[in-house]
Amino acid sequence: MIRVVFLLALVVSVPFLAAFAAAQEPQATTAPASIDDRQDSEDMGALAAEKSEIEAGKNKSLGIEYTSPNKRFFINPWLRGQFRFSEPFDSDPRTSEEFQNAAGHDSKIRRARLKIEGYMFSPRTGFYYEHELSGDHPLLDIRLDLNLRDDIKMRIGQHKILYNRERVDSSGKQQFVERSISTYAFTLDRQIGVSLTKGFMAGTTFDNWLMLGVNKGGGRGKLDGHWKNPMLLARWQWNFLGEVLPFSQSDLKLRQQPAASLAFATARVRGPYTQYSSSGGGQLDGFESGGDERYTLQQFLQEFALQFDGLSIQQEYHIKKIKDHETGERSTLQGGYAQVGKLWEVSWSDKNYAVEGALRVAHVNWDTASPGRVQDEITFATNLFLNGHNNKLTADISQIRLKDDLTGKFKDIRFRLQWDVSF
Repeated sequence: MIRVVFLLALVVSVPFLAAFAAAQEPQATTAPASIDDRQDSEDMGALAAEKSEIEAGKNKSLGIEYTSPNKRFFINPWLRGQFRFSEPFDSDPRTSEEFQNAAGHDSKIRRARLKIEGYMFSPRTGFYYEHELSGDHPLLDIRLDLNLRDDIKMRIGQHKILYNRERVDSSGKQQFVERSISTYAFTLDRQIGVSLTKGFMAGTTFDNWLMLGVNKGGGRGKLDGHWKNPMLLARWQWNFLGEVLPFSQSDLKLRQQPAASLAFATARVRGPYTQYSSSGGGQLDGFESGGDERYTLQQFLQEFALQFDGLSIQQEYHIKKIKDHETGERSTLQGGYAQVGKLWEVSWSDKNYAVEGALRVAHVNWDTASPGRVQDEITFATNLFLNGHNNKLTADISQIRLKDDLTGKFKDIRFRLQWDVSF
């Protein structure tokens, strides 16, 4: 109990202490840190009546920007680093062994990336490139975004497919140190393919858009193989307040007009994998590798998000059905998360900052090769935004629980502290 109270106090106090320390240095007066002009590079941006990500990006003051004299070409490279301390584990434990053999405290560079965006020949022909500066598979995104019309967009290449909000939200635009426990079970992650998005009735209470996508279904970096059984997906989103809500967490704009969305999505693929991650295709716990057409996955999603006056709410519910064509077994996973955050602006020494508190609950119910298995997460986080999402300090504390009919019940408390900076 003493450990829990200590870690909770640390989560609450660290951002405030950092803000106090920063305020002791003389600094020029700047615009409020809560004004985050940068559009998330993962956002489909100009899907509706809103500035495109390229136009919004020109005010972000990140990296190096170059525009050709004839205005037909624009390029902007920048770097991002994520530095993290965790205790007693970093990733979410999913087995009894991971609870019993926690590694202890750890400090590491969690992400180090080069990002490049721009356009060629016209702002309607945008591109985006993201490269991990470490690891075995460094290429993350390489895509072309075509604005065929103001209401029709096409995306081609390798990218995080536009399925669910939590995964599309950049890891640098999160309220928490990392995504919820539901990501491992339900994400479709990065794929190679093409998507077409059509917007309808922009700027009205019936503002909505529909996205249809076709992907190889092999995950990140899977260039070989064939398109015999592609991944098919669809997402419909209704911006029912007439305002577009970008794929970015926290209401850093302190919106005076609320923005919200309600979305539904589905996907289907037959192939060798039951799970996707940033490393590519793989297997969920308890599933074995097999032939190229061993598994059929069918997934369904309901999603809601809202931001208004510093308040942010986000929620997802997932169903995932798996058919094993070699054994005939069928499995179902259900779960999701809900989170709420509140942001305030504070001033020290003539400089404005934004401070936020957030709470998340998540749940995954497995009816798979590991029967009777349930995961639960409760996480509380605080954020200090020094320059929006481009420079922030995050601390969170989680209780992770596992119930398994075969191994019993387990739970532990995790603390993480992270500095995320782009420049």
